[in-house]
Amino acid sequence: MNGFPEKVLLATDGLESSALATRAAVDLAKGGGAELHVVHVWHTVPSPHYDHLIRSGLEDAGGERLEAQVRRIEEEGGTVAGVHLREGRPVEAIVEQAEEIGAGLVIVGSRGMGRLGRLVMGSVSTGLAHRSPCPVLIVREGEEAWPPERVLVGYGSFEATERAGLLGTSLGRALGVGVELVGVVGDANTDDAEAALRDMERVLAARADEIAEVVGQRPLVRPLVGDVPRAVLDVQAEAQKPVLLSFGSKVLGRAGRVMVGEALDRVLGETRGPILVTPEPHPASKAGVLQRAQTGAWEGRSVLVATDGSEVSLRAGEYAVRLASSLGAKLFILYVVDEHLLFHSGIHYGEFVEMLSQEGREATGKVRALAEKEGVESEELIVFGRPEQTILSVAEELSADPIFLGAEGMSRLEHAFIGSVSEEALRRANRTVLVVGGHPEDSARGEEG
Repeated sequence: MNGFPEKVLLATDGLESSALATRAAVDLAKGGGAELHVVHVWHTVPSPHYDHLIRSGLEDAGGERLEAQVRRIEEEGGTVAGVHLREGRPVEAIVEQAEEIGAGLVIVGSRGMGRLGRLVMGSVSTGLAHRSPCPVLIVREGEEAWPPERVLVGYGSFEATERAGLLGTSLGRALGVGVELVGVVGDANTDDAEAALRDMERVLAARADEIAEVVGQRPLVRPLVGDVPRAVLDVQAEAQKPVLLSFGSKVLGRAGRVMVGEALDRVLGETRGPILVTPEPHPASKAGVLQRAQTGAWEGRSVLVATDGSEVSLRAGEYAVRLASSLGAKLFILYVVDEHLLFHSGIHYGEFVEMLSQEGREATGKVRALAEKEGVESEELIVFGRPEQTILSVAEELSADPIFLGAEGMSRLEHAFIGSVSEEALRRANRTVLVVGGHPEDSARGEEG
């Protein structure tokens, strides 16, 4: 079937939270004619005396859960093409397994009730939405949450929608349900809103025609006025039966998904139904540039500044704005949501992502204001990962040179910890890195004077 993945990977914890995800995987694999693979990830608990015994027991338990999952799939009328048991962190292991088998879709369940449930599968599903290079379908557990009555593709937000429309329609066809492209234009006065709606309807109709040529099913179109996530969620809430949401996600290669724009993050946090997240290359990434190479479009220079919202990183932003202005370059403003903090936060993964991404929007917004004042073109990027690795990955994807970083002037002990990001960037970078220092103690004396 055109547009539908050849291989589907179901990620299971072997518990109740995978029940509807199992049903979804069987329905889609059968309807789309795809191979169905299953993966279960187990991890050990370190012990100074019984490590081998504990590892062996946990691995055996993981194998039993995997076997039980295969039986459930067969009871649902499905056929399993491959069974995979892995050790490690769930998100990373699932992504690796998907890449190894060439999966075109990962399906995972997510519990919506209880702190423990949200910390387990809620963490994995949210993590996959941010890290998986292939599309991810998150199936929320709940009464009558599957199968969906129709598919809604969110269009017109910051998030990309090229592949999201194709795959969302392919899933709708496999399930035998209708598909709608929902385009949202910003709030405006009555006259402007009517004109904008007409323009959006034309855009949606053209996109629906393109999808129909590839998939063989033409989506309906629905132009709306308002806030993208709120409008889409309201349409979903009005439905009498479950609705599957399909959103695109801009990705910077191995650096991961760009989180700016809030649309997808808000929908992920608030939807109670299934949601499909489809990654697409960010226009400025290497893959995005290659896609536009045939047009002969000129690709200008770019400068990257990483900020954490501190005064010294804002100072680095000032220098970056000046250089970008003198070079006629585009300024990319990066904030990294530290995955290490997420894994050790002790609160719900999704809640912590939203909290840090909000802090990131505030931090990047300060630098963006400086760029706007100087007439410098800029773009904010909020990416999930480890700062010292992600900064360099983003610079590589954007071909950005130089990189601006801030580093406080502090004691040797403090510098060993807080200065580690800038030091790591200096050691590993294959391009210019400019570190802007700061001296908090001097600032304090200046304020006193």
